[in-house]
Amino acid sequence: MTLSNRLLYSSGAITYALKDAAFAAFVLFYYKQVLGLSGTLTGLAIALSVVWDAISDPMVGAWSDNLRTRWGRRHPLMVASVLPIALGFIALFEPPEAVLTSQRSLFLWLLGSVIVLRTALTFFMIPYLALGAEMTTDYYERTRIASARTNLGWFMGVVAAAAAMFFIFNDSEGIDGRFIADNYHLYGWLSGLGAIIFSTICIQSTWHYIPALIERTSAKNDNLLRNIFATFNNKNFRYLVFLETAVGGLGGVLSALLMVSFTYFWELDTLQISILFAGPPILAVIIVTGSSHYVNKRLEKQQLLQFSCIIGALNLAWLTPLKLLGWLPQEAGIVFGLVFVNYAIFVTMSIMRTVANQALLADIADEHELATGQRQEGVMFAAAFFAAKFCAGFGYLVAGPFLDMIGLAAGAVPGDTPESVALGLGIVMGPGLALLMIIPIWMSLKLDATMAGQLAVQKALNLRAKKT
Repeated sequence: MTLSNRLLYSSGAITYALKDAAFAAFVLFYYKQVLGLSGTLTGLAIALSVVWDAISDPMVGAWSDNLRTRWGRRHPLMVASVLPIALGFIALFEPPEAVLTSQRSLFLWLLGSVIVLRTALTFFMIPYLALGAEMTTDYYERTRIASARTNLGWFMGVVAAAAAMFFIFNDSEGIDGRFIADNYHLYGWLSGLGAIIFSTICIQSTWHYIPALIERTSAKNDNLLRNIFATFNNKNFRYLVFLETAVGGLGGVLSALLMVSFTYFWELDTLQISILFAGPPILAVIIVTGSSHYVNKRLEKQQLLQFSCIIGALNLAWLTPLKLLGWLPQEAGIVFGLVFVNYAIFVTMSIMRTVANQALLADIADEHELATGQRQEGVMFAAAFFAAKFCAGFGYLVAGPFLDMIGLAAGAVPGDTPESVALGLGIVMGPGLALLMIIPIWMSLKLDATMAGQLAVQKALNLRAKKT
């Protein structure tokens, strides 16, 4: 596959990255600090939407594996999802005046719009991820595809958030743009438009793969639930799902509290936050992309996974405790530089971990086919995808009440909050998340997915294909 083909396929990841950018930067802040919905209800709405994901994700994955149409297994579901994704973004950021009158009605609107958005993204992302595993069987090419998809998604996601901070949420007549509701309405429409553009590019650029993909073997259509649970017989798959579950929890807490932490713990202005949203991730993408050839030739996928988990945990443990203990320099520029470096390392390790995870999942799908005779990329990516989303939702369920507990009031001015706000944010965003990384480290060390083993699996599959 050429670089241009990988990039065109990877444009689909931008659709999901727009969701990540919205939830990491704006959703909790908008509903709690601008619209006045309690943090507990905001977190509960997002967490409840994930309960629906528990049903929809594996079902869509299994449906995609078993679908038979003239347009293949994956593309019909992707096409059907495009418009609902856009509508979900618009609804999320533009609740009607009628629902702003009570906590109950605003909570129900948030819950409904998030369910629409997440369900539509499920119908796009799970077939999309499965498609990436099907387009090639080459060990290194799968890593290159996962790398292109992850890097482009991170890059465009953070550019979208940073651009929004700079151009949409900038100060207006002395008013902080993050507290102006109309700005969020515009952001929702632009996110919806971006989702339509990038998902359409992805669908059109991969359409020509359909004739080759529809000949692949897939799960038997006799028992949907049995096919879903059968994937967990593979121990490597179980380890990756457990790893993604823990990482999803970490990501959920960080996503929910990132804007709040930058605003109320580090007390940064909108320009500094926009630089942090763009600078460290762009630097991380450059580092990962520039070093990928060297790293992939010297580290196997599971070794890359182990390295990224360990360094990621160590990086979380050092900076916020220094601020809490008063050991950081007084110069604001130096502190901002340290935050920049810390976040750049975090994003770099996150990208490396995601690349390794998704490349390994494609290999594990081959293991599963050799053992069972069934190809179930859809179910496997759905299970791993849901594990991350489930704990991300759980992160919001924790983060919302946490903000209420530490005393962060709606509309609070940075620098004029109780000491409990800074203390709570510092403990959770540093040592707390570092402790959670123990589980991914443990799972990555238990994994047994070597390159030699994967090549042996490929050889056995090729021999079986020749016999049939």
